[in-house]
Amino acid sequence: MTPERCPAACAAVLARGVLIRAVLALAVTAAAGAADRAARAADRIDVAVNRLSAGAPLFIAKELGFFANQGLDVTLNHLTSSQAIGLAVASGDVSFGMTAITAGIYTMAGKGGVKMIAAGYEERPGFRGAAMVVNWAAYEQGFTSLSNLPGKRVGITAIGSASHNQLARLAAKYQFNVGDMQLVPLQTLDNEMSAVSGGQVDATMLPATSAMSLEANRAARIIAWMGDEVPTQIGGVFATPDTIGRRLSVSVRFIAAYTQATAYYDRAFQRRIRVGTEIRQLRGDNYDEALRIIAMYTGERPAALAMGLPFFDPEASLKLDNIAQQIAVYQALGVVDPMLTTDMVVARSFVPTGQFPLQ
Repeated sequence: MTPERCPAACAAVLARGVLIRAVLALAVTAAAGAADRAARAADRIDVAVNRLSAGAPLFIAKELGFFANQGLDVTLNHLTSSQAIGLAVASGDVSFGMTAITAGIYTMAGKGGVKMIAAGYEERPGFRGAAMVVNWAAYEQGFTSLSNLPGKRVGITAIGSASHNQLARLAAKYQFNVGDMQLVPLQTLDNEMSAVSGGQVDATMLPATSAMSLEANRAARIIAWMGDEVPTQIGGVFATPDTIGRRLSVSVRFIAAYTQATAYYDRAFQRRIRVGTEIRQLRGDNYDEALRIIAMYTGERPAALAMGLPFFDPEASLKLDNIAQQIAVYQALGVVDPMLTTDMVVARSFVPTGQFPLQ
């Protein structure tokens, strides 16, 4: 099997290390090559993602034909955990995956199994990605602040999960030891919701729509939004080094469509204005259409989704400073190799990188 050849222009772009900006330009002019693409069969690829709003750009790119315009026939495989998505990518069961960056994903990258090629969703101030929720009775008994976390039972999906990393950073911020909390691995989102509702744990982190649903039913109270407390690049898009090397043209076109979708999402949902001391969201271009698509794939009501949409960098830019910080936290927790570096995780020539905004 010979490696798939990338067009000369593509190779030149890679050499300059500015692939995303160039492929965005290609996406804008995709219609010019429609006749040529129609003359050949579309490249079929499978992509693993969960059914949460964190997968929104993939849903948009699929539904609005951004992938098809790049000559790609994409099937979205809906898996339920970051580990399952990472393993599907590393094993070659799927070509690309989009999920939260966990210790397990970092470990796969450290062993050469996967590379991060674009950013997923971020926790950003002013945006509602994940919330810390507290059991309703525990809240009424005084658990009303993140400073109350020491001594509490806190649900997480798994040791080494993104929520585990964020809890460690919250501990540093509020000056207590992460070991002062009793962490309870619960494996699934449904289990976390049931445990905090029923009082088996005192608190847990949940996606915005789940957190607001529990609060509306007086089962739990939201005490903080993680974007305001510990801004983090939570998600990423991954491929194997073999996929990047042997199917480079497919990878380029996949990211072109993906970043077209993140820009579309940005125009629809991420415009803000300040009114006095309040920051309000504007309904941007194609707001209703974008919301309908995300609701269709997630099964959530559009009105509920609109209350808690996560942030996506419109250029899918990776924040290397934040990734390095995450790695350092996981290393301190003893759940990733102490020799792991960002260069082992990120395909630097493939995506733009930037600094994470200060709090």
